[in-house]
Amino acid sequence: MSHGFRGSSIGPARSFVNFEKLLVKEGFSVLRFDQPCSGNSEGDYLDSSFDEWVQTTSYFAQKYLNLGYQVVLLGQSMGATNTMVVVGQDHLKDRIPCIILWVPDAKSEISVDPEQIYEEDGQKYKGKFWMQACNADFVGAMNKYQGGIHLVYGEQDKYITKELRDKTIEMVKAKGQPYMVLSGQNHSSWEFDVTQQVYKEEIEFLAKYVK
Repeated sequence: MSHGFRGSSIGPARSFVNFEKLLVKEGFSVLRFDQPCSGNSEGDYLDSSFDEWVQTTSYFAQKYLNLGYQVVLLGQSMGATNTMVVVGQDHLKDRIPCIILWVPDAKSEISVDPEQIYEEDGQKYKGKFWMQACNADFVGAMNKYQGGIHLVYGEQDKYITKELRDKTIEMVKAKGQPYMVLSGQNHSSWEFDVTQQVYKEEIEFLAKYVK
């Protein structure tokens, strides 16, 4: 599970923790981790790097594949962008049967100076994080990926434009894959009952790909 920008491995409103409990009951093993320089990970968030995040996620995916596990990935927000980019890599081709994308940013429209320092909610970061994310080619990775995709967006997402959400939904629909648009919901911290329904649909989706 990959959390969002400036987030942590518990997920919005502890959604990763709560979903993990349900997954464990279904027989899944779950790895939640903090992006390098985030949460409990070592380092300063100022040094946060999207490229390093992709490399770290790839390392864990490869590690558990080599140990004989079936591996699927879930990401939220920029963690979902990271997830898509990871599975689009050639060395993981046809090895990850499905992914879950919660509110991915398919093409960040943020304009930044890569060396300038910015601050949001008490955390500083360099613009290079967003430049790396923009250059990571989410769309190209989705076009290459042949596995299952389950996509979720909030109808009232305040960070990702409706135009970009609609484009991402159309890409997923063109692959014959399922998606959800959560009525009245924002980018994260969805209402409790709505989130429970998302968990339910995700477990049904996973059952089609993980045996």
